[in-house]
Amino acid sequence: RQIGVGKESDVFEATDAEGAVLVLKFHRLGRTSFRAVKSKRDYLKGRTQYSWLYLSRLAALKEYAFLKALCERDYPVPPAVECNRHVVVMGLADGFPLYQVRKMSDDVATKVIKQAFELICRLAAHGLIHCDFNEFNLLINDDGDVTMIDFPQMVSVQHRNARMYFDRDVFSVAKFFERKLGYRVTNAPTFEEQMRLAREAAAQAAAEGGGSADDLSRSLRASGFSHEEQETLEHYVDQYGNDGDEAEDVRSADDEDAEGNLEAAGEDAEGN
Repeated sequence: RQIGVGKESDVFEATDAEGAVLVLKFHRLGRTSFRAVKSKRDYLKGRTQYSWLYLSRLAALKEYAFLKALCERDYPVPPAVECNRHVVVMGLADGFPLYQVRKMSDDVATKVIKQAFELICRLAAHGLIHCDFNEFNLLINDDGDVTMIDFPQMVSVQHRNARMYFDRDVFSVAKFFERKLGYRVTNAPTFEEQMRLAREAAAQAAAEGGGSADDLSRSLRASGFSHEEQETLEHYVDQYGNDGDEAEDVRSADDEDAEGNLEAAGEDAEGN
């Protein structure tokens, strides 16, 4: 059954032969900007007839490579299972999209914001920026624990627009909590500070003979994703961007449940 619709992907719930619940994500890059993609195909190296499928295959390969690497480093992400053509198979994450939440206690909001900013900073320490880190790509469970999803647009901290993407990720979190939930966000991380910390960590690791820092962008190259393919996908991200995946979640009936669950979680936290 279909459980989600994004501007450039369709998400389905399925089961394997043993009955385990899985999630199938069908990438459809260019669906909402197809005319723009058709008019600017110079970077697709002559691939015109199947440009959307080519881009979608690249997105799936990249997402699977990063998802697998993040799982191995205990990031709160869905477990990676398999990738085939433009489809990524992953485990079902515990939670519902953050954008469904209408009310949240201060205690839960503080916990969620802290986790969100820590994830942004932790990714930067591993050499990556999410580039679409917002309420549409963060899941939250009844305990206020956050799961991060959607990775094909991630770029290296060495990307020419790295600072802009980092700042946008931070701003997206702050904007949601301030405008939608009325919670004022303070102590937001900055790109300069994270790069300074990363340099210090790298210098310390080198001094201790521990080698170079753990750069997750290497995991993408190790997966067989070529430099040319990476440039093609980054060009798409730069041209058509990720200004917030304003997804239409087909489980809209869960909105009220999500609101009630978070209110209950907040009351429990206040009572303890």
